[in-house]
Amino acid sequence: TIGTVTYIVAMWVSGIMQGLMWRAYDEYGTLAYTFAESVSAMHPYYAMRAAGGTLVVLGAITMLINIIITIRKSVREQASAQAATA
Repeated sequence: TIGTVTYIVAMWVSGIMQGLMWRAYDEYGTLAYTFAESVSAMHPYYAMRAAGGTLVVLGAITMLINIIITIRKSVREQASAQAATA
């Protein structure tokens, strides 16, 4: 949940910021910011996206490990129950 929220907030804020930068004009009617300036201003949000995405992937790996351990435990319990009844 924390990773997903971090990722979404970073996307949301950077999208609004980039849109506002692309719509900004100077007194001559030209764009106030270049594309490179808007990309460099989004660098902290790229780092937030990377951190959020890393947390999401770590959560998925943890879930996979938990599923594998649960399946192995269930198989062992079934085998010991069959051995006890035999």
